[in-house]
Amino acid sequence: MATYTTVGICNHALVLCGASPITALTDDTANARALNAVYETTRKSILTDCRWTFALTRSTLTTVATTAIAFLYPEETSVYTRPTNALRIWQMSEIEAMWREEGAYIISNTASLGTLYTFDHSEVGLWRLKFVEAFIDKLCANICFMILNSAPKAEAFLAKYEKISLPNAMAEDSQTGLHQEVLDNEWLASKYGNGGNPARSYG
Repeated sequence: MATYTTVGICNHALVLCGASPITALTDDTANARALNAVYETTRKSILTDCRWTFALTRSTLTTVATTAIAFLYPEETSVYTRPTNALRIWQMSEIEAMWREEGAYIISNTASLGTLYTFDHSEVGLWRLKFVEAFIDKLCANICFMILNSAPKAEAFLAKYEKISLPNAMAEDSQTGLHQEVLDNEWLASKYGNGGNPARSYG
C-alpha cells in the first residue's frame, strides 16, 4: 500500500495549482493558511460523497431513555445515541428496522440495533489511491481561487473532480469483495403465493 501524508497531499494540490509547496499546515504562509482553512471540511465532505469501503465501520448503538426526545411517534420505541465519530450513517443491523436521525439521536421501532456508518477517517496513509487523487482535485477546487484568484481554474478542478476523479474512485471502490444480492421485497415476491414460495406461483 502506498504511503501518503497530509503535507504530501497538500503539496500535490499546490503543485497542480501552480503554487509553492509548504512544510506544514501551520506555516505562516498564504498557501498554508488557505489549505488550513479548507482541509478538514474538504476531507469530511469527500468522505460523505460515497459509501467508501475503507472508511466504513460497525458498532452497537447505545440506548438512551425515550424521554430524551420530547415526543415520539407511537411505533418509535427505541432511542439511541448517534456514534460521535459518524459522518454518515448507511444502515442498521436489522434490515427491516424503521429508523431516522434526529440531532444526536437515532430513533427506531427496533431494539438492540447496530449500525454501519462512515467514520471520521483522518489516517491518510490508509486511504485508497483513487480516493487520494479525487481528494487532491477537490482540494484544488477549494484553494485555487484563494491562492490564484482564478475562478475559471477553480471551476475546472471542480469539474474534473465531479466528472473524472470522483467517478474513477467510486468505480475502484465498488470492485472490492463479493457483491451483495438484493433482498426480495414485496414487489419481487408478489408473483408468488404463500409469501414468495415458487411452489405456490400464480403464474
